[in-house]
Amino acid sequence: MQSQKTAILMTLIGVAKCHNKPYCFVSQERQLQLLKKYHSWNISRRTLNRRLHELEREGYFIRIRRHLKAQDGHLILRSTLYKFCGKLFHYLAGLKRWLASVFGVFAVPKMAQHNSIHESKVSFEVIPNVEILWNPDEKGRASPILGPQGP
Repeated sequence: MQSQKTAILMTLIGVAKCHNKPYCFVSQERQLQLLKKYHSWNISRRTLNRRLHELEREGYFIRIRRHLKAQDGHLILRSTLYKFCGKLFHYLAGLKRWLASVFGVFAVPKMAQHNSIHESKVSFEVIPNVEILWNPDEKGRASPILGPQGP
């Protein structure tokens, strides 16, 4: 997918996620503002419509025009409803797997988190008597940590 299409998809997903819905109805003006703010894409309305048409044709979402009929007979156009399809959710799942594989290198294995030898060594080094650590003669701060044998 091209980066403009990805930015448009992420913008639509972000709006839908704010409302916890599998759809959104954001105006094209607002989409252009969000694309410029979060993705640094300054594109024309015509380019946005071309990309939206391509994404719809590829099966990422369905666009449903929303309009009302006024009493005098003319149409009142409202923002388009974008209803997400399965292909978009598969794309997001693939993106999640890719991110997990990239950042999984930095994860610490569960066995490494529970090093019992290290924990027992630390627990033996802890001073059992806290009064040894505190020197009441020094005002405003604690005395330096001393060993178990004292000063």
